[in-house]
Amino acid sequence: MSFHQRIIGIFLILFMTFSTIGCSPKALLSPKPYKETQFLMDTVIEIAAYGSNSEAAVKAAFGEFKRIQTLSDRYNPDSQVSQINQMAGISPVKVSPDMIKMINDSIDISKKTDGAFDISIGALTELWGIGHKGDFVPTQEEIDKVLPLVDYRMIKVDSNNETVYLPKAGMKLDLGGVAKDYALNKAVEILKAHGIKSALVNAGGDIQVIGTKPDGTPWRIGVQDPRNSEGVIAKIQLNQWNTLQTSGDYQRYFIKNGVRYAHILNPKTGRQPTELASVTLVYKDTDIYNAGDVASSGFLVLGLEKGMAALTQFPGVEAIFVTTDGKIVVTPGLKDKVEL
Repeated sequence: MSFHQRIIGIFLILFMTFSTIGCSPKALLSPKPYKETQFLMDTVIEIAAYGSNSEAAVKAAFGEFKRIQTLSDRYNPDSQVSQINQMAGISPVKVSPDMIKMINDSIDISKKTDGAFDISIGALTELWGIGHKGDFVPTQEEIDKVLPLVDYRMIKVDSNNETVYLPKAGMKLDLGGVAKDYALNKAVEILKAHGIKSALVNAGGDIQVIGTKPDGTPWRIGVQDPRNSEGVIAKIQLNQWNTLQTSGDYQRYFIKNGVRYAHILNPKTGRQPTELASVTLVYKDTDIYNAGDVASSGFLVLGLEKGMAALTQFPGVEAIFVTTDGKIVVTPGLKDKVEL
């Protein structure tokens, strides 16, 4: 099965979960949403919004995903992140306020996760090329050659002049762990600006909702079983949170000689983390966060014990950890609020 087929399969399971969990006779009489699906930012994105202005709102929200993709796509040589990478070791690059915000947010996450999340990992992700190089596995020598180029502390951001500079030739930024959630937050802002009071935005399993369902009941979300594309390991009702963010070793990977190689890499070792299969973060972004101020992929790298400890740096964020041997651990704030 190809990477895109796996992503679409994941999306379909998630959407079926959204559509069927908690369905009631009252819900069947609710107004129909305007729904649209597009493949953007290397994943399937669906927006479902309710209201008289829903179609225009959804199209404008997709415009935000496209705008952020244009800035952050490292495979597009004309994007701002590509320009930063091309000028590594040469000169600073003038960028947009959105790029400054994404990079500054990322550096803040790096500090709070002891470098487990690091957008300067671009040279390493390019070396592995998960999803682009088949079942290629680099040698330790190749990894060791690239690791000195990975260190978020070397990224130079001049917020006043809106420039970004990578001081070492060969350094590369990869905003894959932050850009989608930043775009998700921007899209939700657009929906709200259009007067939408009930909506669900699903960006490849990263979800943000507005209000409740039209019938007044809270949104209920299913969290995918990382080892069963048709299974759900947890159900959570978003009555006090509005955002759910998941990273896992099942989203983009290949298996070679019995070993699973996923796209999420440890910036310090250059290899895949092996303790956790998935991490789901749950929080209310309007209280203390904008999407992008926390990154689930960093917690996948940290592992269970260090990940639980690092959550103290992110007040208000709860988590569901699933280990590679199938153990499910939830943070205290989710106990009695998650159906496992």
